[in-house]
Amino acid sequence: MTTLNPARTGLTRYTLGLPVVLVLLLAATQADFRSTQNLLNFSGQIGALLIVAMGQLFVTLVAGIDLSVGSVMSLASAFAATQSDPLAAVAMATALGVAVGTVNGMGVAMAGVHPLVMTLSTATFLQGLAYVVLPIPGGTIASAMTAAATGEAAGIPAPLLWCAAAALAARIVLRRTRFGAHLFAVGGHPRSAYLNGVRVKFVVVGAYVWCSVAAAWAGLFLAARVAAGDPALGASYALESVAAVALGGVQLTGGVGSVAGVVAGVLSLGLMTNGLNLFGVSPFMRGVLTGVLLLAAVSLQRRRIVGM
Repeated sequence: MTTLNPARTGLTRYTLGLPVVLVLLLAATQADFRSTQNLLNFSGQIGALLIVAMGQLFVTLVAGIDLSVGSVMSLASAFAATQSDPLAAVAMATALGVAVGTVNGMGVAMAGVHPLVMTLSTATFLQGLAYVVLPIPGGTIASAMTAAATGEAAGIPAPLLWCAAAALAARIVLRRTRFGAHLFAVGGHPRSAYLNGVRVKFVVVGAYVWCSVAAAWAGLFLAARVAAGDPALGASYALESVAAVALGGVQLTGGVGSVAGVVAGVLSLGLMTNGLNLFGVSPFMRGVLTGVLLLAAVSLQRRRIVGM
């Protein structure tokens, strides 16, 4: 088991306190927030973001960023909406994630392309491909997939199980595997990691593969939730996943972050969205506030670490 230095988690009282403050504020001002139905809706709303943010965490730990996650989600949903066999849809989406992650990782680690340029180029290509596969929203999602995303098991809503599975898988990899330890080493000091025998390029490629596979599964989950595919389904998730990890105390220059922090960041964004809905505020304000929170989160990171 890998024991993380507390300084490597990025957790602060602000990271953990923001979702608590939002919960107390909404509970005190909106009676509907406390309703069982709203809490169930909330778990469904944050499910896809939490899954994709867990993938973004891996890339950020190696000082990268993946702007293609939204397009991967969109294309995965298009696959799900055009396949009658749910196993085929899952296999295609997973293969998509592995392929995209490998291309992104090799472009960054071996060709030396900047992560922003590499993943933005991939995102543009995949977005166009999503419209080729599914020109307009629609299609048919297999009933088994819909049940897996909207049903319940032992009285526990399926979205909560998806969230728990994503967080648990990420925690196990980061805390109990050599690959997880190497992610922190590469993000903290790649040259030192290389001199200590870490296969730096392999670790970077692995981080991007994990991220893209997580995005593909998030796309499947979201398509199953809405019972339809959409070539623009993941449009907002690139920015939101980066905002979630930044709000969770993950250093954008690598080497610092935690699963708990990302969960806190996702909860903060989810509560913000839920609050806007309850207060009747325009949904377009969601993007505005997400951008403001991302800027604030980055600004609060120490300058000498961020390197800005």
